Amino acid sequence: MLLPLLFLASAPAQAQQQAQYSQYMNNNYILNPGTTGVEDYIDVKFSYRTQWTGLEGAPKTYYASASSSLGKWRSTPKRTIHDRRRPFHAIGGLVYNDVTGPTSRTGAYLSYAYNIVLMPDLRLALGMSAGMQQFAVDGQQLHFFDPTTRAASAASRVLDGSIGAWLYSSRFYVGVSGAQLLGNRLNFAYGPGSLEAGTGNTLKRHYFATAGVRVPINDDWSLVPSVLVKAVKPAPLSVDINAKLKYQDLLWFGASWRAFDSAVAMVGLSYEQYTLGYSYDAGLSELAGYHGGSHEVLVGLRIKKKAQIVCTNRFW
Repeated sequence: MLLPLLFLASAPAQAQQQAQYSQYMNNNYILNPGTTGVEDYIDVKFSYRTQWTGLEGAPKTYYASASSSLGKWRSTPKRTIHDRRRPFHAIGGLVYNDVTGPTSRTGAYLSYAYNIVLMPDLRLALGMSAGMQQFAVDGQQLHFFDPTTRAASAASRVLDGSIGAWLYSSRFYVGVSGAQLLGNRLNFAYGPGSLEAGTGNTLKRHYFATAGVRVPINDDWSLVPSVLVKAVKPAPLSVDINAKLKYQDLLWFGASWRAFDSAVAMVGLSYEQYTLGYSYDAGLSELAGYHGGSHEVLVGLRIKKKAQIVCTNRFW
């Protein structure tokens, strides 16, 4: 029963290989290396997502990320005009694990970004990341019509890379990025009895474009609408439309619509250096009647730099 349902669910998103996230706008770093170190603190995030609850073998995703600008000048309260116009370097890292039934994907990346000033309140960051992905199949979880048939386990490791650009100010952001750009081939194929080297599959290139704007309502409340467009051949274009209502740097509520796939409700809380976010996806596709929705939890830690009083989160 599981395999037909998974094929049904993947029909509108053929060739999509990267994990699905609902709270990416709380951590754009997972989609765009250009955002490396754009905040004035060391940004650490952890996330767990369980998709299509109640459906056997449904995807489960974990990740941890961290990024920071280099140098102390950004966190020094007595900055000169020259300091504020200086470019800066930033580094970051991401590890994740995505498991769907007998298959799993694990990745580890390091990123670098160069951040330059275009205007006093406008910056452009150019970033890249490089790392490795491992795709694995657990043969013990594969079941065949002949119960005596067994399949071995196998894994394939490939190098991977992505690039991104991030244009931002205190009022808006615009970003474009490309992931899995090397398009490397996975060097395994599986079948009854063994997992042998074969032509395998290739990593499909993913392209993302996103934008958001902060609209102040009064001194305490602000509205932050945003959009994400994702392209990967041969799947149709994917569009997410989001809106978050934020109260100071303390509390926010949000909603998202993923075209023809799901509707998402979100809520989050920030206290001092800590951030907690939760989202629930209600399915809108033909698979919706077979599962209880998707849950995603995000935990963040904003580590202050030397001489810094508070960690202000510019958007979220």
